[in-house]
Amino acid sequence: MLEYKKKCFVIMPISDAEGYDKGHFTRVYEHLIKPAVIEAGFEPVRADDTSKANFIVMDILQQILACDMAICDLSSRNPNVFYELGVRQSFNKRTVLICDKNTVKPFDTSGIRTLDYSSSLRIDEVKKSIPEIAKCIKDTYEADAKEVNSLLQLLSIEPAVLPDKVTLSQDSSMILTAINDLNKKITLMMPPIENCTVNDKAVIRLPNGELVHIGDIIYSDDNFGTPLGTLEGDNRTHIMIRNDKKELVAIPRKSEKGFRLATLPF
Repeated sequence: MLEYKKKCFVIMPISDAEGYDKGHFTRVYEHLIKPAVIEAGFEPVRADDTSKANFIVMDILQQILACDMAICDLSSRNPNVFYELGVRQSFNKRTVLICDKNTVKPFDTSGIRTLDYSSSLRIDEVKKSIPEIAKCIKDTYEADAKEVNSLLQLLSIEPAVLPDKVTLSQDSSMILTAINDLNKKITLMMPPIENCTVNDKAVIRLPNGELVHIGDIIYSDDNFGTPLGTLEGDNRTHIMIRNDKKELVAIPRKSEKGFRLATLPF
């Protein structure tokens, strides 16, 4: 069994910033933050690292809230960084703040412990900062919830809470189940159709009878709101879906999972 790897989301400037050399923050991530996160025993996750998984804004926000830890670089006072930090802090999630010595620390975060690092990235400075940041990450993760380094603790404010997922009533669930069962029976009675095109886009029929375009987002009716991936194609026995890891997944048409494929997230 694979061991679960704790994740640490990295909140920091992604693009070049005024007053810094081109590619500066990429070097900060690769040579300072990433090694420190790994040394602390976490897997670093940064927004541009996840581009291969087609991350969108909502996915990034989910990662900000879901990751076990976060580290936030306030250097250059990037507005996106403060927005993401605000989301994380509003839920009182464990976060370590760092900032280079050239940046004037914002007043709003002045009451929270922030680790300084040298923007020169001199090798001797980096070697000194990596274990300091790693220790802070581990200490913050292991600290009692009441000792978490956050504005909410300083102000004694209750953290935000995510709403519960929508739960269908028993009557609605019975109706949807009956409709799905009817769809399956109708589909089994229908002969398979060959791929056709509508508006220059290839169209295929899902096992539940829906006609869908290649490239459409596909869901499963037992996985509320979470897409399985995009439709890549099919043959007489399988539906091909490209998941968020860019992996091509073949789902048997006549399997239970195949019949649960749909274009709506419910």
